[in-house]
Amino acid sequence: MTNTCFPMAKDAHLPRLARFCTGLLLASLLVTPAIAQSPASNTAEPSLAPSRTIPAPNPPDTRPVSPALEEMRGMWVVRDGLESPQAVHQVVVTAVKYHLNALFVQVRGRGDAWYRSSFEPRAEGLRGQPESFDPLEQIVAEAHANGIEVHAWLNTFLTWSGSRPPSSPEHLWNAHRDWFTQDNHGRCSPIGTNASEGAFLQPSNPAVQQHLLNVYTEVARNYDVDGIHFDYCRYCGSEFDFSPGTVARFRAYLIEKLTPEQVALFDARLPGDHFAYIHAFHKQWETWRRDQVTTVVSRISAAVKAEKPWMQVSAAVFADAHDAFTERGQDWAGWLQSGYLDAVALMSYATDTNRVLEQTRHAVAIAGDKHVYTGIGAWRMQAHDVADKISQIRQTGAAGVNLFSYNSVHTRDHYLETLSRGVFSSRAAPPRMKWLPDRKKSDAKPSRSAPPLRKNDG
Repeated sequence: MTNTCFPMAKDAHLPRLARFCTGLLLASLLVTPAIAQSPASNTAEPSLAPSRTIPAPNPPDTRPVSPALEEMRGMWVVRDGLESPQAVHQVVVTAVKYHLNALFVQVRGRGDAWYRSSFEPRAEGLRGQPESFDPLEQIVAEAHANGIEVHAWLNTFLTWSGSRPPSSPEHLWNAHRDWFTQDNHGRCSPIGTNASEGAFLQPSNPAVQQHLLNVYTEVARNYDVDGIHFDYCRYCGSEFDFSPGTVARFRAYLIEKLTPEQVALFDARLPGDHFAYIHAFHKQWETWRRDQVTTVVSRISAAVKAEKPWMQVSAAVFADAHDAFTERGQDWAGWLQSGYLDAVALMSYATDTNRVLEQTRHAVAIAGDKHVYTGIGAWRMQAHDVADKISQIRQTGAAGVNLFSYNSVHTRDHYLETLSRGVFSSRAAPPRMKWLPDRKKSDAKPSRSAPPLRKNDG
């Protein structure tokens, strides 16, 4: 993911390493992999039949997984890995074969939908596919049939990037240009720069907040996903948002706390200084600006939990909590402590293992009983470097890891094979969240079922 984020059960007194080693011993006695080991394919999109045409499977492996082997083994799946039924199927084949237990699947990339949406246009990457193809529906069915969680990964405020506009007139960049953030010179561009990855929506805009609430809750309501995963839930940096609407909303917020004389004084400065209130009340501005992002997170989290109380809510976040808080309005520490999030996936992509461990320990100390998943920049490292990080992360109190990303590693010879022969040599269950109620079948809408994979599948 670069910095774009491209989402272990904690036994209080048993050290991570001891628990893991115990788990490996038990697993070696009790469990055999459901899928035969083989090197990762060199082909980007192997010619494998999707679930609709998979032959009748062998009975699923129902042998228990040792409770000592409970950790997040997640992988982010960028949207271009979902462009065909065969590609979706290969994601699940890979996860099963290499003992992953959760897929964080990008279904809102740039204000588009890789699922059936009432609020946003169908993704341009699905143009060559029939309307009946629903990547999210298929991956949920196939993954669940094989005991793998699916978390719907949605980019929140980043909504378009690139040198051309989106093709759909209904896309927000075309239909609601006034919803996007601006810098203090009134500029807003979807072309990525050092200051911004693209065009971001205004967190303070009530219409934006309602739109995002609709988007997230539609996914939670209509799909049997295990979790909702925020990404780009922040400002791109402190240079944004100085759009006229946001500045006006800050003034409206502030004047309720000022005397009429103060309001008259600062209003008189506005013709020569459009940001007079911001300049005069900078600390209040920083707090209010940050609170707008928190409002979006809290509203969506509450709505998702109202639909399905068992559903996990997580976010991909900047690993440096101070930078996230001060520069990007991303108060993930507060979101965990307030219960808006059940877990954070740190975008801890440094190659320096000590730096990754430092960031992980700090996050674990913040999170309390909530979960921390260390996001590893697998795309920029060799497999043995990733394995070394995973081994040491297990001793920090983190609940597991997320790899970024499936798209960058599944075609590299022996990459995932190295992990599955070492740190992922036995299967593991996803970490339980004891504060969430048990999942009830009645809570989830029925979705298309798929058979578990056969041993020779893939």
